[in-house]
Amino acid sequence: MRRPDPSIRFRAARQDEADALTEIVLSAKASWGYAPDQLEAWRPSLAVTRSQIQRQPVFVAEVARRTVGFYSLRVTADGCELDNCWIVPGQMRRGYGRALLAHAIDSARARGAAAIRIDADPNAEPFYLACGAVTVGRLPAPIPGLPSRCRPQMRLPL
Repeated sequence: MRRPDPSIRFRAARQDEADALTEIVLSAKASWGYAPDQLEAWRPSLAVTRSQIQRQPVFVAEVARRTVGFYSLRVTADGCELDNCWIVPGQMRRGYGRALLAHAIDSARARGAAAIRIDADPNAEPFYLACGAVTVGRLPAPIPGLPSRCRPQMRLPL
């Protein structure tokens, strides 16, 4: 994976940014065409909380002091899981997702992980595959209108 653009600045998220980060998650998912009522149903499970920011690595990517995306890692005894990796919709397809993932890889390596687990949205699978992840399974995740929807379970070797 190529190294990130040097104009991207990474910093630890602040607890007071939890609501703004949640809105990035929801707006990014909305860009894939999910219905507003489905997004609201998912809100509790997709919400970024102050305690999450306090207890796990959460990093914000900025360009010219504007947030373009963020990621978080869930660190467990058996490694790291990419808990979030989202780009502001107007900033997509500019290389920021790859930059976030490269930073997450460095962060996971620093914690001794050999791989990053990813419970991906089906729409994100091609991105993660292009970045070197492999699909190791699928978790049924039906929603109205998509009864056979599954979330790819992925592994990104470090």
